[in-house]
Amino acid sequence: MKRAASSLVFLAVVACGGPDKPANDGNQTPPPETTATATATASGQPTSTGSAPSADTSRGIAALQNGDLPGAKSAFEAAIASNARDADAHHYLAVTFEKQNDKAGAEKEYKAALAIKPDLAESAANLGALYVDGQKWDEALAVLKPAAQKRADSGALQANLALAYAGKGDQANAARAFDAAVKATPSDAMLLFTYGHTLATWNQNEAAVAKLKAARDAAGSNGDLLGSIGHELLVLRAPADCVVAFDKAVAIKDGAQFRTERALCKLASKDEAGATSDLEAAVQNDPKYGLSHYWLATRRMAQKRWADAAKELEAYLKIEPNGPKAKTAQEALAVAKNGGKKK
Repeated sequence: MKRAASSLVFLAVVACGGPDKPANDGNQTPPPETTATATATASGQPTSTGSAPSADTSRGIAALQNGDLPGAKSAFEAAIASNARDADAHHYLAVTFEKQNDKAGAEKEYKAALAIKPDLAESAANLGALYVDGQKWDEALAVLKPAAQKRADSGALQANLALAYAGKGDQANAARAFDAAVKATPSDAMLLFTYGHTLATWNQNEAAVAKLKAARDAAGSNGDLLGSIGHELLVLRAPADCVVAFDKAVAIKDGAQFRTERALCKLASKDEAGATSDLEAAVQNDPKYGLSHYWLATRRMAQKRWADAAKELEAYLKIEPNGPKAKTAQEALAVAKNGGKKK
């Protein structure tokens, strides 16, 4: 079992701030309402580390696959008690500790596995990921560089090495490692997303968009990842590509947040009608999602439908009285209640 580090990116979408004033005409493109990042976690299916596992290790792997962490821990410890040089047992015990959020225990066991089998790519990848997660860049590089040199075909090793270099601010080596990771696993949507996100942080926007489009095409039915990809494309001002990503996301997982972000993409594409339709659907399908009300209010103000705008702004303020748009919503509400005129 091997994983990619989750440090620089994690799959989640969280609200953040926006413009000082809501958009009040059809020509303004609102800035993104959310920041999306992505995470890759350990697979639920253990991967063989080489030699045939012992009976206790096999029992532990089965327990691990079934989510029985106490049973897995007991089995792997029994395997180690019988044979202290059972690298498989040390590796999978480390995985079990990780799943129990015991990072110190995981680090100890990954090191034990590598002391027995220095070329154990799975343990090197996971130990490197632990160090990247903890922003221990030098420790990560010390583990990942020699392992990646031996296993250029390991996408996890190369990806984690890329993240370690990126954490150190070494863009050139990070890019080389990312390219090696993509060569090893060209259809890994999370890897492509991570590479695109990282390129965006380096202000290499054109290259970032290319990687994000590749991630979108590889994402399959992962609606959350597609939503995160769409958001990144919105941030990078690639609205047409953003709409395509959210079209796929909404088809898989229709919800107010995806609809709202797709509306922002459509606004950036000057599709006022499409944006308004998405926001209306978002408000209808999930009236408790505040930002749909806020952005629908901006469209009602652009349409000079002041009473409707006031209604949506009041709904937003009721849901999120201290939300990221509370101040601008209060200001806009005063304008809407005054027929579009500032007092």
